[in-house]
Amino acid sequence: MRHVHNVLPVPRQNRRRKLLWIKETGGSVSIFLIAALAFVFLFTAVLIDYARIAAANVQQERLARAAVRSVMSSYDLSLQQSYGLFAFGGDDGGQLLSAVLNDNLFESGRGDAFNLLPVKLDSSALDWSRPVGSYDIFCRQIAEEMKYKAPVDFALELAGKFKPLSAAMGEASRSTKVLGRLQPLYDAREAALDQMLERRRQAAESARDLQQTIMNPPQDYISTRTLSNVASAADIAAMYNDYVGKYYTDLYRDREKEPERYQYDIGRYLQQSQNLISGIPEALSAVRLKQNSLLAEARAALQQAAELNTQMKNVLEQSRSSGAEAGQASAGSWDIPGSESTGLGTEALAKLREQEDALILSPDELSGMERNISVQVQAAQAFEPAVTALPPVLTEASGLYADLSRMNRVVLDASQAVAGYLQNYGNSGAAISAEAAKIESHRTSDGERKQMEKEAKVKLGEAMKLVDQLRSFGDNAAAAGQRYSTLRKYYGESVRFNQAQETATAADSGSTDIYSAAGSAMGKVDGLYTSIGSIMTGARDRLFQTEYAALYFPHFDLSALTSAAESGDSVVSALAGQLDPHSQELEYILYGFHNPAGNVAAAYGEIFALRLAIRTMEGFIENARLSNPLAILAAALLYGVEQAVQDMLMLCRTGEVVMSKYLPVKLDYRGYLRLFMLLHGAGEAELSRMLALIRLNTGINPQERFTYAAADIRTGLRLWFLPGAVKLLHYTSGLPGGVEGKVYYRTVQADFSY
Repeated sequence: MRHVHNVLPVPRQNRRRKLLWIKETGGSVSIFLIAALAFVFLFTAVLIDYARIAAANVQQERLARAAVRSVMSSYDLSLQQSYGLFAFGGDDGGQLLSAVLNDNLFESGRGDAFNLLPVKLDSSALDWSRPVGSYDIFCRQIAEEMKYKAPVDFALELAGKFKPLSAAMGEASRSTKVLGRLQPLYDAREAALDQMLERRRQAAESARDLQQTIMNPPQDYISTRTLSNVASAADIAAMYNDYVGKYYTDLYRDREKEPERYQYDIGRYLQQSQNLISGIPEALSAVRLKQNSLLAEARAALQQAAELNTQMKNVLEQSRSSGAEAGQASAGSWDIPGSESTGLGTEALAKLREQEDALILSPDELSGMERNISVQVQAAQAFEPAVTALPPVLTEASGLYADLSRMNRVVLDASQAVAGYLQNYGNSGAAISAEAAKIESHRTSDGERKQMEKEAKVKLGEAMKLVDQLRSFGDNAAAAGQRYSTLRKYYGESVRFNQAQETATAADSGSTDIYSAAGSAMGKVDGLYTSIGSIMTGARDRLFQTEYAALYFPHFDLSALTSAAESGDSVVSALAGQLDPHSQELEYILYGFHNPAGNVAAAYGEIFALRLAIRTMEGFIENARLSNPLAILAAALLYGVEQAVQDMLMLCRTGEVVMSKYLPVKLDYRGYLRLFMLLHGAGEAELSRMLALIRLNTGINPQERFTYAAADIRTGLRLWFLPGAVKLLHYTSGLPGGVEGKVYYRTVQADFSY
């Protein structure tokens, strides 16, 4: 079937309207596109500049850090090579920074080059701080330099050599200190006992004159004598018969033919007898007073001896309750590879503790001495009645009918009573001698001990002569004085720069008393073990400073003292060429004396003290066979002094000496100085001395050499598009820089520290 579509004709008027409408809206599409493209362009332009700014920020930060590192790479070579220190050594750090930045921002002259980030340097500044002359910075650089090698070197070279001796040295130190404290107390106690005995003898001897007044010499009988001088009561009785006979002879003479023949003799006899009889009560009273006084002094001396004995007992109890020294006790826990697990045995030294009790007097012994004094008092009182009976009986001798037998008996009784007292308690008296012998029985080896003390004191004085010569020579040597004056000046400036307190080093004069010297030496050993123990348990700052000083600063050539130590030659020739501070820098750091020989003298004296302590420990073992602990101590000290002197000679000859007879490992002179650095501590004074030496040797003032730089770098980036929009973006989003004109500026800070 065929379909027919009829097309209706469009009216002409409607077609015209449609064409007009098309003509009126045709330009709106272009405006819309332009507006859209403008927004896209704005966004893209801002995004591009923002991306360029972000990239420039990263580049600026990297450039700043690289520039500061480049500047700080110009460190002082002399400080680094000579002392391991890093500090800026250039002339002008700011100029160097500017040159580094300009070199990195330089653009080539090629015309076809396209630089996406044409960053330009606007300004740069460099701020310096933290000088190496500051204690904190100096210590930090020392720690960085020594943190790996110092612990290893210390453990193997020092701690490992002292560990095996720890137990023996601890016991020897305890014994030396305890016996050193007991020795003066013991001697004072024995002196008090001697005084007690002496006062008792004197008390008894005070009756000697009384005994001679009664009968001189004392006998068991009285023989008849003719009239002569009357010197004793026995003379009165002995001459009485002759007196009576002569009296009657004169009485019955022929008065007309003979004169009195015996008038003078009779008169003298009567007068002298009367004088003697009247003096007996006074003599007895004088004896009584003197006896009481002297026996009171004897009791006081015994009381003093008892108090000293109590002090000795307290010293022993305190030493046994305190235990071993902390430093030596901790040595067993030191973990040192390759060190001996077992140390030197202490059996011989431990036995000495058992012998110490023999020095203490028991309460029974002291009370026995008190009873002996009381017995003597009673013995003195016992002869008084017999003496008191003399005057009434002897007075009868003036008459003609005296009982001569009674007179003889009374005189003999009094004489024997006083003589018996003297025989017991006077000089060489039996009772007093027995008591003295009993006291002497616990003074075994006292004579030998005192002889050894005397010898040890002489040898110690000889050993210290070299130290005294060094000190006196140092005071008179003016050749190196200028260098030491400069060194003192630098030291003072360093102390003031760090606002520290300048401390003066006290010189150890070195005692010539053997017990004081030994006690001081053992104290040094105790301090050494304590210091080593603190290092082994983690206290490393002192270790770093000690090992740094020993590594970078030279020490004295001890071989220069060989001739002076061996033959006592003058130190003037021995120290020729060794007086400059450079020849003894480590000693100066350690002791700080600003004179040519003071530091060497101090080091020599301390090494001798340490050798004395170690050798005294050996002496205890070698002389353990002796029975008296104080004799063992004296023998040990004598052995220690003798061996220490030989050790110092060997150290001067070879530069090293064996640690001990029982531990044949060697320690050199530098090692001893390292030990003393630990002992005396690594303080601010030692830091200032090192800084002063660095300045003296290099001419560089550490206070003016910096280790920290802070750079402020301002760069600019020219914006390509809309700086106003970027500035607006800065206000809203907080860009790190700012826009000035068409350039974006940013200041970058970069820090660097050695």
